[in-house]
Amino acid sequence: MSEANPGSPAPKSGVQEKSLERMEALLRQSAQGFHVLFDNHAIAKALATSKDDKEFFDFNKMKRIQDVMTELIAKPTYYDKMSYLRDLDESSYQMLIRTYFHIVENTVRAGGLQH
Repeated sequence: MSEANPGSPAPKSGVQEKSLERMEALLRQSAQGFHVLFDNHAIAKALATSKDDKEFFDFNKMKRIQDVMTELIAKPTYYDKMSYLRDLDESSYQMLIRTYFHIVENTVRAGGLQH
């Protein structure tokens, strides 16, 4: 009999796994310059704003962006994701764009977005 390792994460549900696979596909597209979730104007606006990296370490902001990113990933279709993005308040939307591209940049640097 094998016991579950208490330190190991719980198995992912099929829905979670599919959502993560879809998000990884979007990240791969972004790494190649195809940003399907955000229009160029919104990206430029979010990234032009000079923000201190300390912003990412503020607990309340980290919690908010984690919630927003988790909700975005959970949306099953592209249209659901776009609808969710349209409904975000401006501050959350800008923070999400900066975080999203921070993830893309770090993942590309680490060589983690393979085809």
